[in-house]
Formats: sequence, C-alpha cells, structure tokens
Amino acid sequence: MTKFKKYLLLMYVGLLMMLTPMPVQTNAFQWEKPQILEEVVSVNGGALKQRVYHFPNGDVYRAYRLEGQMDSHPHGLTFPLSSEGASFRYAVNRDGQTREWTMLSLLETNQLPLVPGFVESSNRYLLIGAPIVYQPLGKTTIEEKKEWAQPISVIQEWYRVHLEVQLPVKAGLVSEWWVLESRSPQVPWESQQTSDLWLKLDFTEKAKWLFDGYYYASPSTYVPSTPQSFWRNPENYIVRPLLAHLRGSAAQELAYVMLDTAVRNQEPEGHWKTYPLSQWLSQDYGIQDGFYDTRFNTGMAELLLEGCKQYDDTQFCESAQKYAQYLRDHASRHHYEVNGPQPGWLVADYTHPAGHLPTHVSLNHQLAEINFLWKMYMHFHDPTNNELANVMLFGVTNLGERWLASNGDLHYAWFPDDTLGRPDYPYLTYNDLRETQRLYRELYGVENQTIAMLMQSKEKWMAANGVVIPAALP
Repeated sequence: MTKFKKYLLLMYVGLLMMLTPMPVQTNAFQWEKPQILEEVVSVNGGALKQRVYHFPNGDVYRAYRLEGQMDSHPHGLTFPLSSEGASFRYAVNRDGQTREWTMLSLLETNQLPLVPGFVESSNRYLLIGAPIVYQPLGKTTIEEKKEWAQPISVIQEWYRVHLEVQLPVKAGLVSEWWVLESRSPQVPWESQQTSDLWLKLDFTEKAKWLFDGYYYASPSTYVPSTPQSFWRNPENYIVRPLLAHLRGSAAQELAYVMLDTAVRNQEPEGHWKTYPLSQWLSQDYGIQDGFYDTRFNTGMAELLLEGCKQYDDTQFCESAQKYAQYLRDHASRHHYEVNGPQPGWLVADYTHPAGHLPTHVSLNHQLAEINFLWKMYMHFHDPTNNELANVMLFGVTNLGERWLASNGDLHYAWFPDDTLGRPDYPYLTYNDLRETQRLYRELYGVENQTIAMLMQSKEKWMAANGVVIPAALP
C-alpha cells in the first residue's frame, strides 16, 4: 500500500464524521455568553493552567493542564457530591463494535474506569473527561503515556462522596483533565436519539479532547508520529453532531467551548495550520510542515458558521467570515482554469507560504468549499462568496464525464497535468455531491444536471460494490 493510500485511509475514517448534516434551525434555545477566566498557578514540580467557563445558568466548565518541570507528587483535585443516587454512566464496547451504556453506583466502587462519562447524583451532575498524561512531541502532536494516567478515586462518607482526581507531575510530561458541572440534569436521557448521540462520540480512542483543541490519531505518514500519538486537527468531529442536536445543557455548553477553542487556534490570516509534516505531500509537492489543508479548514469554518447561527455569537460569525476571506484569497492565487460554457476554476487542495509544486484538486475538497461558500452567501448575503462558489462549480461541471472512472466510480482528483485518477472514497464524495445538489436546488430552483449525472454513476457503483452509507450520528 502506498503512503498516499495509507494517508487516505486514515483521513477517510475521520472525514466520515463530517457527514452529519447541519440542522435547519436558528437559535433554537436561549443562550447567554459565558464568562471565561484563565490563570496559571505554580504547583510542586510544575505549572497548572486553568481555563474556566462560567455559564449564566450556573454551570461551569473547567479544563486543567499541568506541565511537569520536575518529578513530584501528583496534584489533587476534589469534587464533592451527594451520595444519594450517585452513579457513573459510561460507554463500553461489548463485541468490538456495539457500544452501550453501563451504570456504576458510586457507593459500590472506590474508583472510576479510566474513561469519559456522566456522574449523576441528587444535587450535582458532571460530564467528565478521562485523565490523560502525555509527552509533547512538537508541531501540535502529543504521545499518550497510558502507564501514568490515574483513575479517579471515589471516597465514601456517610452522607456524600468525593471524586479525587490525581494529576501526575513528571518532568517533560503534561497531565490534563476536564469537567462540565451542573446543578441540574445535563442530558435528556429519555430521548433515545440524544442517548445514542452521546454513546457514539469518541473522546478517547481515535481522538482526544484536550485543553487547546481536538486531537486525532496521527497518520504514520506524519512527522512526528508514533503508534500512540495524536495531532491537533483543524476540524472537530465531536462538535459537528453536537451542533446538529443541541438538546440538553451538556451539548450546548460543550459545543460552545469547542467552538471557542477553535477560534483561539485560528491564525491571524484566517486559516488553521496542519503543523506536522506530511511525508507524501513533502515528497510529491515539496510542501513543508505548517501547511493549509482546504478540507479540514473548510469543515471547521462550516461548524463556526453553524455556531454563529445557533449561538448568535459575534466571534463565531467573524471567525467564519475571516476564513471565507482567506479561502477566497487562496482560490484567487492557487487555481487552475477549466474551459467550458462558463469559465471554471479548480482550487488547489493544499498550500504553504514557502512555495511548492502545484498540487492536485480532489473532488471532495472542491465540493466542500463550494458548499461552504454557498452557506456563507445564504446567511451573510456577500455576493463574492456566491461568485466564487459558482466559478468553482463550473470547474467541476466543465470536466463533466471526465470525472467518471472506467468502472463507474468517480476519480478522486484532477492533477495539474490535466489527468484524473486515484480511487475515490466509498461514499464521502457522494455525500458532498448530494449536499451540493441540495444547495443548488435551494438557490436556483432546479437540479444541476452534471451533478445529478455524477451522483447517479456513483450510486450505481456503490450498489454494485455493496457500499452502504451508514446512518449519521443523531
């Protein structure tokens, strides 16, 4: 298997999480912006960073990041709660695939499993992350050190219990933990759809939610990478399904925290860098570390646009607009003209300010950018977004049947030598086509015939090869 194919396989797993459609609703719940406090305090052997979100309803999100400077005793955090009905709800894999909820009484254990979950009692409700210890490898990449992570202890008293979190203090290592606390139930568990959503979210296995963002398992073609490493992805595969189903304070508040963190990570120019070196991009095009990936960036910007609508938050709106400007600038500098009835552009998938060889244009990247630009146009009514989306659509439709492979599948990408090739994803691009068609129909009242033709060919190929589009997260 080539490095390119290995990279595609790993990226494909993550990209599947992008397929949850955004709900057609605006500000469906009452929302007030939280107060955010940050501080750094000295502890024995290290420094503890804290970021706290105080929500107007009394809920609090706390994130802790302890950077070890020398070996010392663990730093403890304590959370008391009523022992009445105290339980821990967490997800388990029964057969390697099926996930289901398990309930653990806090009165019958002295420690919690080292997994995220929900602590519920008569007077306090907590959504907790799993404590993690890792070594920073540089370039927003971390290597998990599972052997150092300590389970949360449960200390019994006659009328209450205490949760005690121990953050190891080790030279060169970082310990983290986060918690979202409330005085009222955080999730409407009577809703099967809501329960299933939380059941499927991955906070610890292939991904990590950390102090400074969303981390995903490192491809072997990234530098640095190890079998236990994770890199900070510009996208966030947790927040998308949360935004699509904002039922309960946990979803509303955690999604807000994640979007706020994404804004903090946005570059002044408007994009989000992929900091690790991609070996195949380096070898094929001479692209250095810290490059711009249009798919991950556009996916995150789309989530911020949805956050702009749902929370009516100026920073999310401005962040999405800032990225749209960056994308327009990128397209104007890094595109290929495609002749046809209307002049069209194909926009390069990747770029780096240091310069490199011209890169390919994958169909799924191009469609995702078109879809984002149309959504921006529909919300903000900036004609420049619609104009670029249309010229990029012509770039796709001017090639027409050239996108079709001999077996009826679609070609993955167009290359600067005017060839098309490489195997496409099983159904990711089909979902992008379907969204493009939906938006086109909403804008112009009719279907685009070239998009319909590509969808039909892909549908036949999927049927012939037993490809079934899995149900999206609720």
